[in-house]
Amino acid sequence: MARLACTLLLVLFAAACTPAAPPEVTNAWARDTVGGTTNAAVFMTIRANPADRLIAASTPLARKTDLMTMAGGTNAMAMTYVSGIDLPAGQPVSLNPAGLHVWLDGLNQPLRAGHSFPLVLRFQKAGERRVTVTIIAPAAEPPKAPEH
Repeated sequence: MARLACTLLLVLFAAACTPAAPPEVTNAWARDTVGGTTNAAVFMTIRANPADRLIAASTPLARKTDLMTMAGGTNAMAMTYVSGIDLPAGQPVSLNPAGLHVWLDGLNQPLRAGHSFPLVLRFQKAGERRVTVTIIAPAAEPPKAPEH
């Protein structure tokens, strides 16, 4: 009986030490930067299970990367920095042009349609996850989020 209890405790301890499953990230995209633009926004859909929080992002393509949101005012939209993006368990969270997004500041090179680049997302529980961001033409239709 004592052996069984020890085995159960070891299994529970190992499960508690296992990092959370990485969140599912789909349709990561950014628009082609036109002219000399040195900033860009990245959009995607993230689904976490269990719940998690996106706390940072990075890419070798930009000097600085931030998490931001668009806030509507009476006359214009304004971008606001956020410290993290909550990801409720099993619910898709859309990072899109009208709201939450990853902001790239000080691009090292222009973003060109048809190419892609790496982006590392850092989650509070699941740790880091590398995704590939597809670059689309300025007037192209954004990728559609999958139906679940």
